[in-house]
Amino acid sequence: MSIDGTWHLTLDSAMGRQEFDFDLKAAGAELIGTGSAEGREVVPEIIAGTLDGAHASWKLKIRKPMKLTMTFTVEVDGDHMTGKTKAGIFGSFPVQGRRT
Repeated sequence: MSIDGTWHLTLDSAMGRQEFDFDLKAAGAELIGTGSAEGREVVPEIIAGTLDGAHASWKLKIRKPMKLTMTFTVEVDGDHMTGKTKAGIFGSFPVQGRRT
């Protein structure tokens, strides 16, 4: 199953709905790519990206409105992904996405 492509992810957090866009590409068992978040300043390159079959995980560093590292852990099924994101002290939230 290929994760390569552009993905739009949403999560409902304690701070409301959050939206993210990622360009992801498999490089063996490594996942590389960039991310952006509406209304937030981020470090574009994802870090610690891994891929194991349909399971993927990566981190995205948020700079503003506050410094925070978000960890995404998902399972890919065709053009959809579901999983969770851990947002530092704010806890974990369900996340879902679709390939665009």
